[in-house]
Amino acid sequence: MANQQLIQGELFAATGGLKDGGFLDVGGIVGAELEKANKGIQAGRERARRLVKEQEIKAKAVDKQIAGYVNKMKSNVDLTGVSPEQQKAIQSYLVNQKNEYVKAANEIVNYSASDPEYMHYADIMNSVNNSFVNLSSTLKTYKANQAEFVDDFQNNRLSNGDLVRKKQAGEIYDPKTNFSIENGDFIFSTSDGKKVNFRDFKNPSEKAFKTATSIATIANTVYKAGAKLNPTQASSIRLQLEEAFNTNPDALRSIAADGFFNGQPMAINQEALNNVENTDELQTIVINQLMEGISASALQGYNDKQSKINRGSGSSTSGYKSPETKYLTSTESPTGKAGNFAIYLPKDPNGKIKYVPIGKTNNSNQTPTTTPASAVEFPDIMEEAEKFIKKTYPDLKEGTQEFADKLMEKYNSLI
Repeated sequence: MANQQLIQGELFAATGGLKDGGFLDVGGIVGAELEKANKGIQAGRERARRLVKEQEIKAKAVDKQIAGYVNKMKSNVDLTGVSPEQQKAIQSYLVNQKNEYVKAANEIVNYSASDPEYMHYADIMNSVNNSFVNLSSTLKTYKANQAEFVDDFQNNRLSNGDLVRKKQAGEIYDPKTNFSIENGDFIFSTSDGKKVNFRDFKNPSEKAFKTATSIATIANTVYKAGAKLNPTQASSIRLQLEEAFNTNPDALRSIAADGFFNGQPMAINQEALNNVENTDELQTIVINQLMEGISASALQGYNDKQSKINRGSGSSTSGYKSPETKYLTSTESPTGKAGNFAIYLPKDPNGKIKYVPIGKTNNSNQTPTTTPASAVEFPDIMEEAEKFIKKTYPDLKEGTQEFADKLMEKYNSLI
């Protein structure tokens, strides 16, 4: 039995295990299998390399796509001229917004343009971009308005018509003032407990120099006229003031608060000045006070003119009756020239008659036979009356009775 097993072992060894004899190439078989395995491994490696390459290409494409989105991010903000405290607030906002943008850019590449999620992330990126654009614009306006405010303050141009806004401006433009940022807008917390969006903030108005000059011109005009203000004139001036203040309410408050005409503000409290719902009432108060001043100016002009007339004539007309107009021949005329004259008869029987020539007189070589020429009085006011009649009634012929009557009517209204 043992010999048989040995014989079989020798046969297996000799034939390679082939039943019918012959040698089995075990090495070749193993080598073929190894070669086959190697080819499989190489194919696997090749597939892996391709996958890696594809992944790298895809990653680069995604990165390129994301870079395209990021390059569209409008985050350039000029921080020159801004205090360190304010730069810190702006930079913190920029960093947070950039992070939001980049997150959305990383997510949006995973969706097609028709996917709702794509639109969601696109909206986020657009919102961030808009906030950057708004921030840049807000900062530019802030710096410009800050410079304007400081210049106006240093040159004493700021009105006291709205002290609340003036105080807020001082706080808002303080370089050390902190603010929050919402959608690119600067939000300030002022000492009066208010939240102020700089987008809605207006710099304090300047003093209403132009309006004050116009009012002073009106007062000067009525003063020079040398006549008391009549109702028609007063109504016209009031209308001019109403139109000016309706156009510019800030000018109304400036005229009330900035002491243009006597160095002191009008007697109006700040609550009334700052109550925008009460502008009509404030306007009435201010205009009434202005009209009092203008009327006083007219009265002063009238009084000064009368004083001048009285000084020029050497006496007052109070001692004379109302003048009569009469045509005097060259013989009757105190000047030796024929023409119309205003004749003042004294109330005192012993007083001297006064003659005032009206309009042109005719040349004459004859000498006067009545009151001497030295009795002619009040030439300035008569000249003014004559100019008025010529301008108002250009068709009236000088030397006529109608011209003389109109002239004397005007003359009497001025004296």
